[in-house]
Amino acid sequence: MSLFFALSMAGQSLLTHKRAMDNVNKNMTNLYSEGYARRVNHLSDMPASSVYLQKIERVFDRALFDRYLNANNQKTGYEGYQDILQQIESLYNDIMGSGLSSQLNDFFNSFNDVAVNPDDLAARYSVISKATALVGRIRNDYNSLQNIKEKTSLSIKDNLQKLNNLTKQLAYVNKNIKFFFNDEVRLNEFLDERDRVLKEISSLIDVKIRINEDKTVDLFTAKGFSLVVYDQVSNATFETDSSGNPVVRVGGNDITDILGNGKIGGYLKGIKKVNEAINQLNDFTATLTLVVNKQHRQGYDLNGNTGIDFFGIDPESSLTNIDASNIVVNITDPKQIAAASDPAYTNSDNTNIKKIIKIKDDITGVLTAAEETDLLADGSITIGGITYNLNNTANYNLIKEKSFHEFYSSNMVAPVSSELSKIKTLAEDSGFLLESIDQKIKEISSVNIDEELINLTKLQRAYEASAKIINVTDELLQTVLNLVK
Repeated sequence: MSLFFALSMAGQSLLTHKRAMDNVNKNMTNLYSEGYARRVNHLSDMPASSVYLQKIERVFDRALFDRYLNANNQKTGYEGYQDILQQIESLYNDIMGSGLSSQLNDFFNSFNDVAVNPDDLAARYSVISKATALVGRIRNDYNSLQNIKEKTSLSIKDNLQKLNNLTKQLAYVNKNIKFFFNDEVRLNEFLDERDRVLKEISSLIDVKIRINEDKTVDLFTAKGFSLVVYDQVSNATFETDSSGNPVVRVGGNDITDILGNGKIGGYLKGIKKVNEAINQLNDFTATLTLVVNKQHRQGYDLNGNTGIDFFGIDPESSLTNIDASNIVVNITDPKQIAAASDPAYTNSDNTNIKKIIKIKDDITGVLTAAEETDLLADGSITIGGITYNLNNTANYNLIKEKSFHEFYSSNMVAPVSSELSKIKTLAEDSGFLLESIDQKIKEISSVNIDEELINLTKLQRAYEASAKIINVTDELLQTVLNLVK
């Protein structure tokens, strides 16, 4: 072997081990960098010569990464949905005695004093006061539910904008992955960025990914609508329908109903639950006002007048039917409370007021058979110029079979609490699963400082050996040159 060949081999080895040490140093520098995947040196012997750095491999487990995206998607979806359920549950705060159930009790109980002494104006004022408090509670719950819906819709809009920004970043990363495909150092940096962006996207919306041979990634919704294909991006758009419900589109396609996970999917589920709560509250209010008004219209007030509605529609409302958004107490004069059934004894007869008290636990017989048939046929009935609409006629039957309190407790409060308890468990389980997968990924791809120190020591010794060969070879060359002289 010639001295120049030996010098060439040693120089190649020196450069190879220098690059490998640089890579190890990079690993150690990024020991605490979130999302950094360890790089592994692959050294190979050159036939009949030196050693070379075959490749710098980025540690990446595709199966674990896919599982991470799915788990992250589920976790954030459950958390978003849980957040909305907690807000709804907080409105039904009967444990502290400030919920709708308490206000309803106070309202019906206030009629008892009027039944004892029908001409007691103080007792009648108390009825109006308790009725006003009940109406205030109903309208407050309605407004609170609407506020939850509006704020959640804005959150969906903001997160869709964030999604669009991330898909643009992914398209940019794809272009750079392709451009630097033969530059392993830069390529691995963009692959780290690719995975970071995909993790963020998975926290927002349920997606599928396709990793191509050139390591670029194509991104689709769970049902196959494309979001990113190489550097082509389809933006997600936000709008609201006539009922104020959010509508999400991708490429003009409405994907609202097929989004089930991710923060956006969780929020969309939450809005459906808010709509359900609003509809139940409206049906509760419509049924309550219908039967109370119907019974109250049949009685006589202290002035001998009849046909008076106890509840009415807020004059400022644009609606023609009464619901939780526009209910008001129709009477302001306590003398207008129709306690009597006999117009000859308006200051002593309490027959009608006792029938109103009975409505608290049983609404059977308040509506005639014909009126019930009319109501249940299409969910609407008009009595005394006021229209009462039901979103679901089954709610009227449930109140009739049970009572207002039982309906409120078992059909409005309990389902939300039960759903919240279930979602909390699912969120915790998905959180544990995500943490477990993340830990497994870190075990495989994170930097181990002990391992890197060992690798660095080995490379340093190889580097020093190569340098030693160069020094010795240089000395031999100098000796040969001196002999020639």
